[in-house]
Amino acid sequence: MKKLQKESLFVIPEKKKKIWLSHSGIEGMNRCKKCFYLQYKYKIYHPEGIQSRLANRFDAILKSYFDIFRQKGTLPPFVADTLGGKLQNPFIETYFHTVDSEYGFLGKLDECLVLDGKYIPVDFKTSSSDPREKDILNAYQNQIDAYAFLLQQNKKEPAGYGFLIFFYPDLAMEIKNGFPMINHIVRVEAHPENVSGRIEQAIKVLQGLMPEPNSDCPFCSWFGKVKEYYV
Repeated sequence: MKKLQKESLFVIPEKKKKIWLSHSGIEGMNRCKKCFYLQYKYKIYHPEGIQSRLANRFDAILKSYFDIFRQKGTLPPFVADTLGGKLQNPFIETYFHTVDSEYGFLGKLDECLVLDGKYIPVDFKTSSSDPREKDILNAYQNQIDAYAFLLQQNKKEPAGYGFLIFFYPDLAMEIKNGFPMINHIVRVEAHPENVSGRIEQAIKVLQGLMPEPNSDCPFCSWFGKVKEYYV
């Protein structure tokens, strides 16, 4: 008689995939908690729509340009008198911080300087309006905070500040020799101590019930107006 195989008494639980939060993700929570919840819990993202890829192209060109000077051991001439220090070599773009078994926090730097053994995050910004006439956005401040926090968590002592490098096409009557660009550098004080609270708030939202949409969320507002026309 064929011997029946015994059923296993133990069920191996399926390993839960860690949720990786980011600065940009948490900024999305600040705009609308419901959209943030849908993104991280159900992978439902905002429709991309039609948008310019020019900023991404600028970032790629700038990173390649900085890499040339990294190999030379110098800073690019247009920032040498302002930034100081040296380019991190080898450059580490992505940093991770594990919060617990379910959540983590990550970030990708555009560039990083090292001065007196301390690390200075740098982010490139392509601006459609003159950045010299504006205060920096809260999101940019939060971004520098996040980068300093990630450096700190990865045992790289932050210098206490970071830089935003804005690139803005200047007005020109003659463009046969190329577009003139204004390079505007802003030093931003870093507050890594503020980041843990932002991460905790984001996790609290994700662990609760689906929140109500923000009143000024254009995506939720649009859906609220058209949902009655969908069957």
